[in-house]
Amino acid sequence: MVKSDKNYLNSIIVDDELNAITNLKKLLDTYCPFIKIAGSAIDTESAAILINSLKPDVLFLDISMPKKNGFELLKMLHFMPLIVFVTAHEKYALNAIKASAVDFLLKPVDITELKKVEEKLLQIQNMRENNVNESYTTVVGNLVSMLHYRSVIKKITLPDAHDYKIVDLEDVLYLEGDDNYTSFYLNKHKKVIVSKTLKEYEDLLSDLGFFRIHKSSIINLFHLKNINRENGMNVVMSDGRTLAVSRRRSTELLDKAKQYLT
Repeated sequence: MVKSDKNYLNSIIVDDELNAITNLKKLLDTYCPFIKIAGSAIDTESAAILINSLKPDVLFLDISMPKKNGFELLKMLHFMPLIVFVTAHEKYALNAIKASAVDFLLKPVDITELKKVEEKLLQIQNMRENNVNESYTTVVGNLVSMLHYRSVIKKITLPDAHDYKIVDLEDVLYLEGDDNYTSFYLNKHKKVIVSKTLKEYEDLLSDLGFFRIHKSSIINLFHLKNINRENGMNVVMSDGRTLAVSRRRSTELLDKAKQYLT
């Protein structure tokens, strides 16, 4: 464990859900001895006053909140702490990178990941206190880029009827939409149904190796095994399932599939 020159890092938690604040406080108190909680807020207005006044070392920040979201809060600050986004919405990962966040934690917060966050925060704080000749933005940018392209964006949080399921994207074979519901078909014949539209996941996954082949289907191109062009175009996936490709998507699919089919 790399320690900062001072004994601990002061932090503030901002989340519109009181239960989320309480849960994170418990985790930090139990597993992160070098992070102390100086305060919390449930809306951006009171959060901005608190942060500008207390000037904490670290801000644990939810993104999706009523009225103004977490990114808008950052524009209201006169003092910029180290930022850790804590949210159930994995689609915000790229924006978190642009905001130079130190880290991005998905709810429910994993204890191992939280401990890694503490280590990273202490390392960066130590650099700042010892005037390491590298800008904070550059340091954070490098750390965040490595983190998200290797971990967060390679996972997806799926809220089903009972809890959150954190799934490796490489285990997702294809998605099928039915009105306001999307079914995720996974390795080992597993299936998760989520109450979100297929369009929402098309926007999220289009740059991560996924392609919409039909109004009701998105496939993981890494699991594409064959393209059949007899009697209309179809694809064969790694589990043996055959899915139809719409006529208007066929040309683009053939172009994209070149780098995945060998």
